[in-house]
Amino acid sequence: MTRRTIGLVGARGHTGAELIRLASTHPGLELGFVSSRELEGQRVADHVEGYHGELRYVLLDAAAVAAQSPDAVVLALPNDKAAPYVEALDAGGSEAVIVDLSADHRFDERWYYGLPELTRARYAGQRRISNPGCYATAMQLAIAPL
Repeated sequence: MTRRTIGLVGARGHTGAELIRLASTHPGLELGFVSSRELEGQRVADHVEGYHGELRYVLLDAAAVAAQSPDAVVLALPNDKAAPYVEALDAGGSEAVIVDLSADHRFDERWYYGLPELTRARYAGQRRISNPGCYATAMQLAIAPL
């Protein structure tokens, strides 16, 4: 299996910690960088239970994220903060898959919006993915069996 390099921007919160834990144990993924303004320089292992790697949190602006040339970038940022990262990746000609966890691209028709647990097959080949928020996810999972 080919391992793909993934970068995480906005890694300080609960979502970031879960993504680090999941990505670090996935056989097809390699954490390339974990960016956090508040935790810059600190060991990821000191903040994420179960993570035993040597990565440290780094502070990367949008251009620096694009320069890392990851295969995928997950933006776990507050709403209205994703645009500079998307623009920098696009401007650099990046082929990276971008997964935006904020609300920034949920209504943008150029982005795929869907819940992977229910629409996994439709994700294949998508390069720009906007995931539903917690309320939409809860609602969709609750009615899925009906």
